[in-house]
Amino acid sequence: MHKILHLDLKGAPMQIPFLEEVLKAAYKWGCTGVLIEWEDTFPYTGEIAEIGSNGPCNGDNMYTRAEIKHIIKCSYDLGFDAIQLIQTIGHMEFVLKHPKFKHLREERKSPAVLCPSRPESLALVKDMVRQALDLQPDARYIHIGADEVWHTAVCDDCKKRAMTNEYGVASLFLEHIREIVAFVKKHAPIRVTVLMWDDMLRTINVEALKHYKIGDLVQPIIWNYNVKEHFKFAPQMWLSYEQVFTFVWAGSAFKGANGSSKMVSPIERYASNQEAWMHLIKNNKHKVSFFGMIFTGWSRYDHYATMCELMPVAFPCLATCMNYWTEIYMKNDDIVIIDDLTEWPGRDLAEYIMQTLVSLRDQANNLIHGDMVATWLNPWQVEHSFTCPAQVECIKASSEALLSNYQEIQQPLMCHLTTITGNRSAAEWMYTNVTAVVNKIEEIHNTAIQRISAGASVRPR
Repeated sequence: MHKILHLDLKGAPMQIPFLEEVLKAAYKWGCTGVLIEWEDTFPYTGEIAEIGSNGPCNGDNMYTRAEIKHIIKCSYDLGFDAIQLIQTIGHMEFVLKHPKFKHLREERKSPAVLCPSRPESLALVKDMVRQALDLQPDARYIHIGADEVWHTAVCDDCKKRAMTNEYGVASLFLEHIREIVAFVKKHAPIRVTVLMWDDMLRTINVEALKHYKIGDLVQPIIWNYNVKEHFKFAPQMWLSYEQVFTFVWAGSAFKGANGSSKMVSPIERYASNQEAWMHLIKNNKHKVSFFGMIFTGWSRYDHYATMCELMPVAFPCLATCMNYWTEIYMKNDDIVIIDDLTEWPGRDLAEYIMQTLVSLRDQANNLIHGDMVATWLNPWQVEHSFTCPAQVECIKASSEALLSNYQEIQQPLMCHLTTITGNRSAAEWMYTNVTAVVNKIEEIHNTAIQRISAGASVRPR
C-alpha cells in the first residue's frame, strides 16, 4: 500500500535544504511518495506567468524551474513517486484574484471557483497542467485537485447548460473533469494515472458517474480527517463507488485539520484519524480496493487563510501516523504514539513553539481576556478615568514580564523560521503569532502606566 506525504506549499513554502531533509525523514518512516501542491509557488510562464512564482505576488521567491526539477529528482532519488497537484476548478483563488482572469469566476464576488462553461477556463487549466507535466515528463501520476467547488451553476452560461442536460448541475463538473483528463492523456508522453479529491463526487448520482465513465478517468482520494468518534461516510457513497471505481485512495491527516490557525499538532488527535481509517480498510465492508494512503498536511485552508501548524511541529505526529501503517501495526488495532522522537528537521524551531511560545500565548490570553484587565482596567474604567493604582500595578507588572519574555524569543524565532521558509511567510507567521499579541500587551501596558500616574480616582469622569 502506497504511503504518500502531502506537502501543501501555499503556506510557508519550504527552503530547498529543509525540504530535502523533510523527504529523507519521511523515507525513514516508510513513505513511498510525495504529493506536492504548488499553488502559486510554481514558475508558470507565458500568458499565465503572473499567477505563480514568476509573478509579483509570490513574496517568498519560490520556486524556479530548476528548483522544481531538483525537488522532483530528490524524490526520485529516494525511490518516491513524485505527484504534482494542480488545482483545476476549485481553490483557484491564486489565479482568479488577478484582474486578468477575474472574468472566469463562477461567482462574481468569489475567486474560489473557475467557471467550467467558458472556453478560456479550459485553456487556462490545460496550460497549467501542461507546464507541470513538461517539468516532469516521466510522471506516473498527476493530481487535478477538484475539491470544495463551492459555487456551481451560478453564472448564466452554467445554468443554461445544466438545465439542458439530463444529469443537471453534476454534468458541468464531470464534463470539466473529462476534458482535463483527456488533455493529460493526450499530452503526457507516458501513461499517467490521474488522481482527484473525491468530495464533489460523493453526492452525484451513480448513473451520472457511469455515464461519464469517471471510473475510467480518475482514481479518487476519499478524504476524511475526523477522529474515530466522528469518522463516518454516507452508506450511499460506498454503494456508488464500488460500482464505479476499480481503485480508490484514502486521505488522512497529520496536520492542518484540527483548526485553521493552530500552532501545534496534537498526536493523539491525528492518531485517532489513522485508527479510524485502519479499521475501515481492514474490515473493507465496502468492496473497494484501496491503492494507497495520502497523509495530508494542510498549511492553509485556502489561499487567503492564515497559516496552520508549521511542518517542524508536526513531525512527531507524522512519524506516529506513518509508523502506524507499517506491516507490524497493520496486524492489530493498537497505535503506538511516538512521543520520544529526538531528532527531526526544524526541531529547534518546533521546540521554541511547543515549549515556549504556546505557554506565552496562553499567558497573554489570560492577561488580555482575563479577569484582571476586565475587572480593573476595562474600557469603561479607562474612558471614565476610574481606576485604582494598586490593582493596575499588578497589570503593569504582568504585562512587563510578558513583553520581556516575548522580546527574548523574537530574534531566535525569526532566524529559525527563515531556515525553513521564505522571508514573506516568516514575516507573516511572526506578525500573526507574535507581533499582533505583543501589540495588544503593549497597549495594556501603556494604559496601565497612564492610569497609575493619575492616582486613585474619586469618581467616574
